[in-house]
Amino acid sequence: MTRASQPDHDHDPNRRRLLRRAATVAATTAGAGVAAAVGVPGTAQADPGDHLVLGEANDAGPATTTLTADQAVEALRLQHGSGPALRLVPSDSLYPQVLDSEVGTLAVDDMGDLFVRAGTDSGGNGTNGWAWTSEWATTSVAVPPTRVLDTRYADLRRLIVSGADTLDSSGRLTPGKPIVVSLDSYVQGGYAIKGNVTVVGMTGPGVLTVWGAGTKPTASNLNWSTAGTILSNFLFTRLGASGAYRSVITIQATASPTHVIVDLTSLLVGHPSQVLLGGGA
Repeated sequence: MTRASQPDHDHDPNRRRLLRRAATVAATTAGAGVAAAVGVPGTAQADPGDHLVLGEANDAGPATTTLTADQAVEALRLQHGSGPALRLVPSDSLYPQVLDSEVGTLAVDDMGDLFVRAGTDSGGNGTNGWAWTSEWATTSVAVPPTRVLDTRYADLRRLIVSGADTLDSSGRLTPGKPIVVSLDSYVQGGYAIKGNVTVVGMTGPGVLTVWGAGTKPTASNLNWSTAGTILSNFLFTRLGASGAYRSVITIQATASPTHVIVDLTSLLVGHPSQVLLGGGA
């Protein structure tokens, strides 16, 4: 019988599946070594050149499978009613082969990051990159200027979650005694804060440092040489975590007591939805 005269049911996926399983059973009776070479029941696959079999693993071998549409429609549409429509399987052997792949190539490395073969630069050199995700990229979300701390007033000291008992009778910071201010009501797991920090009502020369958490940095945000001045500076510092609080700043004065004011203008986050203040998504 020639190939052209073969009955159509020979190309039916269900028939091929049954034939494969029958062959597997026969191989199993012949010996474990042969069975291992043929496969295990239930793992039937479409071979290179076969039709795509839905619900089964399909092996294209060393060849590329191309899907082309000849009208103004998408070449492929995937839809899943209750789960992901597509998964790119991570691989720990992408490099360096993928760096020389065709423009438009997408791949997921063993860290779960999406690689993109972008094209060529003005010099004709290949350009590669990774898709920016909230896992390892940040965005700055501007918010309405908001006063989050003013130690001159009791109601604006409400966000102090540690060190409030070290303030003097008027609310000024005691030199060498840090306070911790929680911004959890403004951001969920933020990375950094932008804004302004101001000192006022100091009794003599001093230094102010603002940081996230942990060991105090050796650098400072503000320095002053006389008492009774008002001094401000732009603030851009990393947020830290302290106990149950996930987004805090730590503030410490050195040399002389002083009042401190912190105004928030922007938050650095992985996604705008993390911002709980006006300006987030």
